[in-house]
Amino acid sequence: MKRKLLIAFLRVGWKLIISRQRGVPYVPPANPEPMALMKPPAKVSYRHNDQTMRRFIGYFVLPVWLASGFLDYIWHRRTKIETTTGPSESLLHTLMMVEGAPAVLGALFLEVNAGVIAIILTASVLHELTAIWDVASTAPQRTILPAEQHIHSFLEMVPFCVASAAVAMHWDQARALFGCGPDQPDYGLRFRRPAIPWQYMLAIMSAFVLFGGLPHLEELRRCFRAQQLALVGRDSPECARELFA
Repeated sequence: MKRKLLIAFLRVGWKLIISRQRGVPYVPPANPEPMALMKPPAKVSYRHNDQTMRRFIGYFVLPVWLASGFLDYIWHRRTKIETTTGPSESLLHTLMMVEGAPAVLGALFLEVNAGVIAIILTASVLHELTAIWDVASTAPQRTILPAEQHIHSFLEMVPFCVASAAVAMHWDQARALFGCGPDQPDYGLRFRRPAIPWQYMLAIMSAFVLFGGLPHLEELRRCFRAQQLALVGRDSPECARELFA
């Protein structure tokens, strides 16, 4: 490649010298050989971005999400969620899990396009609004310790981390979603190719059941049991009621 470029530049220089000696201005050809060798880059393929995003979600986002959720469950037990806020707060946690799952799992299992980005962004906004609702309704009834507040920070940011990665790695489809750029928005929902190995999928589902589903079901059972026994609100601190009244 370097040798060809050198030869081409030498030819152009030689013709320029000859043309000046003859008094005829030299006009370079429409496609000189050096320019012909400089081919424009091919259209960007998002397959590599999909692989990178899958690793980011699978090996970073999911572990952080599940670990934070399990720690949050432990703090709910310590601050007696069943005899303070009861089922009302626990059901809000269920709603946030339902809202966060499409953002994380959609980006993990589906081809990311304008439709998937729209789902992720919508789920992220709804998740954040529900989180604000959750804390606003919980603070007057249950003690929220500093450690639990920091855990909430991780849980709130997980959908936005996925959304930012999806937009950054699939910028053309993100722009197309809002009517910008040359690409047309693709709203089709398709599984990733190549598909995620079944061993990895089994590990993900097992982690969800062990660290997410089962602890939350146990929390719901305790809360509804306390409601049947008329114990909800028994351990709510009076100072919290006065502070947030």
